[in-house]
Amino acid sequence: MKFRPILSMATALTTLILLPDAAQAQSAEQHARDMNDIAATPPQGASEDHPGDEPGYDLPSLPSEPGFMAAAYHADTGSTWVSVGHKTLDLARQRVLERCKAATGNECDVAAAIGGTGQVYLAQDGMGQSWIRAAVNDEMLASPDVSTRHCLTNSFGCDLVAVYDSGAIFLNEDPGLDQSKDYFPKGKLNWNRWAMVARPIDPAAVGKSWLISGKENSVATRKAILDRCQADSGQRCAISAYAVNGKKVTDAGWADTNGLLVHFVDGRGQNRWTAALAAAPKKKKKRSPLGDPLPTLADPVTVKERIARICPPSSCRVIATYDAATPRVVVIADEG
Repeated sequence: MKFRPILSMATALTTLILLPDAAQAQSAEQHARDMNDIAATPPQGASEDHPGDEPGYDLPSLPSEPGFMAAAYHADTGSTWVSVGHKTLDLARQRVLERCKAATGNECDVAAAIGGTGQVYLAQDGMGQSWIRAAVNDEMLASPDVSTRHCLTNSFGCDLVAVYDSGAIFLNEDPGLDQSKDYFPKGKLNWNRWAMVARPIDPAAVGKSWLISGKENSVATRKAILDRCQADSGQRCAISAYAVNGKKVTDAGWADTNGLLVHFVDGRGQNRWTAALAAAPKKKKKRSPLGDPLPTLADPVTVKERIARICPPSSCRVIATYDAATPRVVVIADEG
């Protein structure tokens, strides 16, 4: 079983949470130790010559077959639970779901489960949410950035942070021996704090938005703001945008992401919402988990950059920003 070294932890499941349907209050030092545990590459011992053999004699490889692996997540934390080298897919799924539930106290979801030679790729977006995708056999060579592209399709500020191999089952071992390997978070989990904005299906008829922030439970938060919007407006409402204040892996360790909701008016005078970060993360200098130089992604993360990506130059006006960490429930009137 081969694990690729993770030399970059820079940079938040469909998404681990794709609102509206879905994406470790722990010291940075402890988080860094955890990620090092996950990323550690087993030592590769130098080959030894057999006595009496010519130098360079290669030991025959042990008979093996690819193992099964699975990755689970809970939408309210950026952590993931990965287990590899299982004899069946059910065993792999059961292991990660049980351990995720034990850690979070809630039911979890499986983001990826594969058998045969394969890999699971973990990306984080700018807000610290995890995005997981799997590839098998030739797909691994064709789509090494599958999780990052999935992340960029649904979010922003995405980076590949981990790659897990499916592992191997050595056939000459005791059949009852568990040869699996777990990659689970350690210590106290960090819980995301959410900000969500709801608007009526026909926003022009009401001219208001309902915003909630500083909440940890995404399902309860979503329900609360949708119920409030629908009760006040008398219309069916939907989530227009969401932001997360979570934890993101950086070269210096773990850091708060400081996600924001941005209220702006576009060039047609329509009130709109998007997510952004309060500040751009420090430039990443290390290499990616695949060993290649980190790609340069023209992916906007700050308020100014996000608005410039959405609107033609100077055609949009930012009205206000609301950080995801501050507890609030407010009704916000549209502006012309």
